[in-house]
Order: sequence, then structure tokens, then C-alpha cells
Amino acid sequence: MHRIVTVLGQVDVSPDSSGMPGAELIQKLLNWSQMIALWGSLAALLIGAAMYGLARESGGYGGATKGKSLALGGVVGAILAGVAPTAVNLLFDAAQS
Repeated sequence: MHRIVTVLGQVDVSPDSSGMPGAELIQKLLNWSQMIALWGSLAALLIGAAMYGLARESGGYGGATKGKSLALGGVVGAILAGVAPTAVNLLFDAAQS
């Protein structure tokens, strides 16, 4: 068992996309997906805020609750879209230590 751990301990990986076929396309797709997530979050936030305001003023508290949930979902979506690359890099770095 000790020998297996020693062999596995000698493996070294450092991610590098240079020379990888399609690396630029993959990066572009990831950038686009983050932009789409941010657009969706903005749309959810704006539509939710409008729903909340209109429903609350007209006495439709069920609609106000849905609007509030949609707006909050937009906020959470924007946070996750923004923090995702940092979280992945942080977790990868922590796992290597």
C-alpha cells in the first residue's frame, strides 16, 4: 500500500491549453456562456423587480412574492456567474496543496 501512495505522489499535472486543438474555441464558448448567464441574470433581476413593484402596488401579493424570488434569482445568478472562474481556480489550487 505504501508503494502505491509513493507512485501516486510522484504524478505532476499543470494545466496548459497551449497547443491544444480547439482551445481558443473552448475559451470563447466559456466566455460566451458567462455573458449569456449575466444577461439572463440581468433580465431576471429587471423583470422580477417590475413584477414585484407592479404586483405589490396592485395588491397582488402572490405576484409580488414571485417577482421578489425572480429578482433574487437574478442576483444569485450574477454572483455565481462572476465567482465561478475564481472558485474553480481556488478549489483547484487548494486541491494541489
